[in-house]
Amino acid sequence: MIEFVQQPNLAIGSEAALEQLSKKESVKVLVLSDSHGNPHIMQSIISSFGVLCDVMCFCGDGIFDLVENLEIGFADPDFCKKIPPVIYFVKGNGDNSTSTIFTDKRIPITVPEFQEFTLAGKKVFLTHGHRYGVYYGTENLRNEAIERGCNVVWYGHTHVPNSMRTHFTKDGKREFLGILNPGSCAQARGGMPNTFAIVDINTEEEKTVCQYFRITWDRYGEPIFAKMPTPRGEIRLF
Repeated sequence: MIEFVQQPNLAIGSEAALEQLSKKESVKVLVLSDSHGNPHIMQSIISSFGVLCDVMCFCGDGIFDLVENLEIGFADPDFCKKIPPVIYFVKGNGDNSTSTIFTDKRIPITVPEFQEFTLAGKKVFLTHGHRYGVYYGTENLRNEAIERGCNVVWYGHTHVPNSMRTHFTKDGKREFLGILNPGSCAQARGGMPNTFAIVDINTEEEKTVCQYFRITWDRYGEPIFAKMPTPRGEIRLF
């Protein structure tokens, strides 16, 4: 069960949960982005998939939705058990740089522009993407990740899901880089459905494994989550 505290590395969760996460050789990650004022779809995703995951990463533009779900978790122990024990998140271009979680006390949080952390031996760069011109492609984002020595990049902003795998050479060594946008869970673009992703990372594997899910609704307005093929290749909106 998640603890409502922000650690020095700006993740939300207990110190014990972060320590346990750092020792895992296999990590399952719920990656979502761009909820844009729809906390209910985020709640539905967490209710269905959160308990299966070790960590949740939110790529921005919906921090208030994330905060609302944490407040719901505080009031509802059953839902709280489904929230992954560690949450990393970043500021989107539509988010504030600070927020507050109201539980039985006021918990101020800082919303970082980016996050760097390690999961199962892979260094992750988490960002919204708007500062890297991702509407025009991921070259700047790729270069930033390589400069930071990261193996994995998760970003949002475009509202279009895509996943790319590439290699680069640094200091004479061949390195793997995976770039993933989970799409928007609430306001899809480019003819795509609303989407999110679950990523498996393993210390023994060079590549990460990703499963995308599309979101539709039944006749009663309840969300339906269905697996979909991973959207591959570069995305350029302009």
